[in-house]
Amino acid sequence: MIRRLARNAAALAAASLLLTACGGGADDGKTAEAAAHPVFSEPLDRQVFLALRRTQKAGDAEFRQTVTFTSRKGKAVQTLTGRLDFTGSRGEAASSWRVPRLFPQAARETILGEGPGRTTGDASSRYTVDTRAIHYRAASAGYWLRYTGDIKPLWGVDAISHLRGTEAAVGGTLLEALGSAEATSATGTAGRTYRATFPLQAALDLFPYDLRTEFVPASLNSTAKTPEVPVTVDVDAEGRVTRAQADLSALLSKEKDSALSDVTAVHADLTLAGFGTSKPTSAASPAERTLDAGTVVITTYEARTGDCMDFNTGLRHERLVARVPCTGAHDGRVLGQHTLKGGYPGGEAARKRAEEACSSATGDRSWYTWSTAREWSDNGEGRATCYTVTR
Repeated sequence: MIRRLARNAAALAAASLLLTACGGGADDGKTAEAAAHPVFSEPLDRQVFLALRRTQKAGDAEFRQTVTFTSRKGKAVQTLTGRLDFTGSRGEAASSWRVPRLFPQAARETILGEGPGRTTGDASSRYTVDTRAIHYRAASAGYWLRYTGDIKPLWGVDAISHLRGTEAAVGGTLLEALGSAEATSATGTAGRTYRATFPLQAALDLFPYDLRTEFVPASLNSTAKTPEVPVTVDVDAEGRVTRAQADLSALLSKEKDSALSDVTAVHADLTLAGFGTSKPTSAASPAERTLDAGTVVITTYEARTGDCMDFNTGLRHERLVARVPCTGAHDGRVLGQHTLKGGYPGGEAARKRAEEACSSATGDRSWYTWSTAREWSDNGEGRATCYTVTR
């Protein structure tokens, strides 16, 4: 009798286990329903940061970003398109500017950068970025410039390094700021739209160093509290960033003598798509002709009479050029170099001495440059470079 009861109890226990396995249990639906989402289940203020990390785990993506400078005389718009390989730490991009004819001249020169021959910098360019090098190609050039190592061809000048990002291989996008963004509200169910802010200092990472000096309010160089930049971030159901829109107008200086004093607003709009399905980015070295920037990019001080040069190096400076063979197309040719004796006389006096030294150069397309105070001091003398614009 005792043995039969034991057998019955064992059978009931087995049946109970079987029913639990087949039916899933009374709480299993609730458990699955409450499964943690890698982004949405976390504290609100961390969700934008976690969405950025989720985006990077997708492996790669295509992107498009516009940065718009608004003035009373029209809008200057930079369009940046390309591909990001988060896994391989590389990417490629094409940049183009559309600036209306009546856009304020000082703002135009500041946004596009300086160039020799009273020209602005590149309005269109391409570049590839990886952990070893930045390859840059101006629209007017038939070759790539390969920048590696510590990029300082002229003291205090480096407009190339910002092309390499920290959150993605290609820099200058809103991804660089989202790592420090904190959400204040969220809407949506499958995906979400966040209202968030990030520190003003993070917005500077979108721009080359020379442009940052026109942006930065005095408060950024002190311990004073700086404004927060508002940003709207769209995240899909997988927790990946698909769009970010930021109002960067707080970067604009209130000083009347600022080169951007006529600019009233700055906005950035980034979209991401094609996660994990975009084509591989270009190899580290483009297949086309490549020149070593460390060898060919020089200051006009270093140029010699008869040298031919291109003006667009990506470094956005009127005294940095690429020395190229005269047998091919080129932007300018050096007509002469003249030594300027004595100590540095000051900016305006140095300009006048260079003008006098180059007065023998003829033609409407002839120009001149002169040594900086630092060059003058380092070399014990100055130099006037006379050149003509050939293209």
